[in-house]
Amino acid sequence: MDGPIDAGAEEELFRELGQRAAAAALARRWEEAGAAAVGTCCECGEKLQDLGIREKEFKTLCGPIVVRRRMGYCKRCHRTATALDERLNADDTGITPGLQRVICRTALEMAYEPTVALLKDTLGFTPCSAREIERIADRHGRAMEKPPNEEISAGRRRRKKTCCLAMDGTMIPGLPDTREHRLIWHEVKLAAVVDAKDIELPFYMASTGNAEVFGARLWEEFKSRGMDGDDLAQIMADGAPWIWNLAELHFPGVPQLLDLYHAAEHLHKTAKTLWPDAQASAWCEQRLKQLRAGELDDFFKELQEVAQECEPVDSDSSSPKKLLNYFESNRCRLGYAKAIENNLPVGSGVIESAGRHIVQQRLKQSGMRWSLPGAQAILNLRARHRSGQFEQYWENYAAA
Repeated sequence: MDGPIDAGAEEELFRELGQRAAAAALARRWEEAGAAAVGTCCECGEKLQDLGIREKEFKTLCGPIVVRRRMGYCKRCHRTATALDERLNADDTGITPGLQRVICRTALEMAYEPTVALLKDTLGFTPCSAREIERIADRHGRAMEKPPNEEISAGRRRRKKTCCLAMDGTMIPGLPDTREHRLIWHEVKLAAVVDAKDIELPFYMASTGNAEVFGARLWEEFKSRGMDGDDLAQIMADGAPWIWNLAELHFPGVPQLLDLYHAAEHLHKTAKTLWPDAQASAWCEQRLKQLRAGELDDFFKELQEVAQECEPVDSDSSSPKKLLNYFESNRCRLGYAKAIENNLPVGSGVIESAGRHIVQQRLKQSGMRWSLPGAQAILNLRARHRSGQFEQYWENYAAA
């Protein structure tokens, strides 16, 4: 026949047939593996009492399958055990690691309810409920708190420092306070390490903990990659004291750079309170040129003159004296000329982007409220995936 073909319907039909055939083959394969001797207890090593063949439903990428396997009982540990279940590393609900990986990969991108719908459309069946998806994502997300074991090559150390560390904080909505009837907000501290030469992939780390916890995790992340402060060309941030304190503690001696765009914001804020827009913009542009060129003496001379000559403004936070004190306290972090000369970034675009695509796009959707452990699990999933370590985790999980 030369008429039109309903390709979509045929594709769905043959996909379903293929899934059924794969599921049947998988069930036969696992039943053969599960019919062996009952074995010993994995906890105490005691020989298990044979309880015979029992059925269990496993949820796989090919769909649900029922497998008959031998079950045993440990009299010492008072627990039942099935050698096949332990070999498959399936959880208590029978969801296999392959399906768990797909669930986590989807859940790190979108909320749990839409994840159920998307998995149903793509897999052709509903693997589990939204609550089970949350449980699986939470379990593996917590496990990803620890950096994966990676083989560090002996020649990993760079001949020339090209890595830049940027840090910042962003807020996410927490659970409501029932006593005070208000929403609690939590700060997520975020780090991004990028290679200015784009030779190596960037990596990210996010934490809902305090500065001390964040710093300890960041240092462990560096050690897991065979890195330390000697790999860093500079550390860049917006001027928050906790960031510079961590930089001094964990990476002493690494050049620090105040984000140029943040510096520009301070200049514009003060200038707009002193002069009309055109004059304020021209003044700010001249100051930024001096910063980029490394003309710090001229830069501070101009700020000092403005602080002495201009009348105080109503807002103390944008006064010329406040501006001068701000840049004086960050004088050692204004090395923009050297950064430009070495082709290093002077703006915080990388960390601002990380804040959006790692934190905000997933954790600040409409109506979302997060507990700290739940938020941390999703942050771990997203950070590992964006750092190129998601598949490494599942390889380690299968090997373990």
